[in-house]
Amino acid sequence: MMRPNVTEQLAGIRRILADVVAPHVADPYPADVLAGVLAVLDTLSRWDEIPDFLRWDSERCNSILAIAGAQTVGFAGDPLDLDALAEHQRDARRALEAAMPVVLADAAARTAMVGYFRERCGRFPLASTSVGRTARVEGITSAHTAR
Repeated sequence: MMRPNVTEQLAGIRRILADVVAPHVADPYPADVLAGVLAVLDTLSRWDEIPDFLRWDSERCNSILAIAGAQTVGFAGDPLDLDALAEHQRDARRALEAAMPVVLADAAARTAMVGYFRERCGRFPLASTSVGRTARVEGITSAHTAR
């Protein structure tokens, strides 16, 4: 395995910014920008969860389509190709959207869809861990909203 890997590199960049740069940022606006960058780096550190999420999401969309008796979307690509997985997931989501009248008319499919959407919120790998809040670094204050 190549070291440092991508996750370790992202963590290292974040640690340098937080430990070395942040203590020297006194102006509120750059401090707020830096806090946002640190939050994004936290989020991106979960990049390796994306392929599993795309596979799971496509499978769930297809299972709902199957329950509703709608046509599912097959995958013949390389399971390690992130672009192919993303395209398949988009196709499965489009198919689910197009089949929504049929899904809503079927009680089992509708129930499966509601469960899917609830579970999807918790599984999405790039969701912020501080929903509705801006991440903060100790000692860094928020920028003035007029800026």
